[in-house]
Amino acid sequence: MLTLGDILARARAATPAFEQWLDTAAPELSGQVRAAAEAEGETPGRFARNAVAAFDRDADAQAWTRLTGRLHAAADPGLICLEEIVRWRLSTGRPQRLEEA
Repeated sequence: MLTLGDILARARAATPAFEQWLDTAAPELSGQVRAAAEAEGETPGRFARNAVAAFDRDADAQAWTRLTGRLHAAADPGLICLEEIVRWRLSTGRPQRLEEA
């Protein structure tokens, strides 16, 4: 059984696959991620990695509950985890980047 740490590590490692998946599975989210990444001078992959770090550091109990609820029935927990975290990040504003944390 995967631990939450394992899932977060998979999410961090899944950023190249995430971009491809995002373009196909969630085009509206893909556009939002690309725009937010561009506004911050980042690639979408870097934006996603920073989102994972920010979520791990700053997410409240409600965000964690939403994330774990989505993971329960996920066929690919890493990508679902990353999607939920990126959606959280887009809704919260601009956190510190990895190198600033």
